[in-house]
Amino acid sequence: MTDTPAGLDAITFRVVRYDDERELRAYLRIFWDLPAQQNPYFEPRSDAFVARWAEAARERETVQDTHAGVALHEERIVGLHLLRRFEEYEGCGAHIAGLWVDPTYRRMGIARRLKQQGEAWARSVGATFLNTNVMPDNDAMLRLNAAEGFRVFRLNQRKKL
Repeated sequence: MTDTPAGLDAITFRVVRYDDERELRAYLRIFWDLPAQQNPYFEPRSDAFVARWAEAARERETVQDTHAGVALHEERIVGLHLLRRFEEYEGCGAHIAGLWVDPTYRRMGIARRLKQQGEAWARSVGATFLNTNVMPDNDAMLRLNAAEGFRVFRLNQRKKL
């Protein structure tokens, strides 16, 4: 396996295979480790937690309510994008629960491609808007979101007790 990418054409984009236990757990491990690395309010999750989450995801997540996008290089996850559909008043939206690209693979267009696929899925399930949360110091994501048409809608603030 190569450590560095050959280019965007070497990346495979698709959704996670829920029936592939190894892939689903690897995806969820990355998803659950991200907040623990970036957010002092989050605790790392155990392997048992990830296993339970994988089992629950297979039971409750469907193509109509969840988009688990993945970018792979030589079968290794190098990017992920998780969106969930939700109802708000009389409308329908999709919330971006996570977007991540391996640092070695950044600045190649992987995040943009994952976002475009997630947006296409959101439209296909009737969503009329997307919501996302971004850490205020994540300049790269703030710039990408602005370039993709996102605007500040609401600010969340938090106080540690």
